[in-house]
Amino acid sequence: MKVEWFNHTGFVVSDIERSLGFYRDLLGLKEERNMIVEGEFISKLVGYPEARLHIVYLGMGDMRHAVELIQYLEPAGKRAASIQRNDVGATHLGVIVDDLDAFYRHLSEEGVEFVSPPALRPQAEYPWARKVCYLHDPDGNLLEFIERSPAPPDTTTV
Repeated sequence: MKVEWFNHTGFVVSDIERSLGFYRDLLGLKEERNMIVEGEFISKLVGYPEARLHIVYLGMGDMRHAVELIQYLEPAGKRAASIQRNDVGATHLGVIVDDLDAFYRHLSEEGVEFVSPPALRPQAEYPWARKVCYLHDPDGNLLEFIERSPAPPDTTTV
């Protein structure tokens, strides 16, 4: 018995189209699957009778780890109380980027809410983060953008 790989990270969102504008259009993720799911299977899975969900998977196009956006159409959810980054149960998704300063400038110009500008750790060696910052998606989900130091020659990058 073993864990083979991580398939997806799911976020419940209030408006799937607004979230697609962020994850697909602004961040450049590829839409891998987009569906309305209802019926006995999904109702049993989520524990709500008559459940109806709009689900979109976004990724790099390789069908490996994806961001799963879920909008509950039935029963519609309500906005949860604000959770702080240091609260037990707080979550975030780590995203490797090639040029964090460029992402920070571009996304800031588009009105994305960052926790702080990129923090630099100049002595960081691969695979550790050299530059990092947190930002919020349109529903307040936390993303960590990471720029790594270059990998040494003959290193398999992951």
